[in-house]
Amino acid sequence: MEHIYLSRRNLLTLLSKLDRKKANEPTACTIVKQDNQHPVYPQTMQVCKVTALEDTEYYVDREPGKVHLLDEPK
Repeated sequence: MEHIYLSRRNLLTLLSKLDRKKANEPTACTIVKQDNQHPVYPQTMQVCKVTALEDTEYYVDREPGKVHLLDEPK
């Protein structure tokens, strides 16, 4: 199984893509992680392509699944 670890900085960058999309700005994003030697969190893939979508775009054909109460956004 592939595993990529994302820091808070990485995640905030990804979330900013939704704001850019609203502003009709480019949202293309590729996270390149070369830290395969990290002693605790080694990346198992070098590149992860990400596309920002609003919920209304993604859940066009179905309702979103349940999210565990502890994982719900605050």
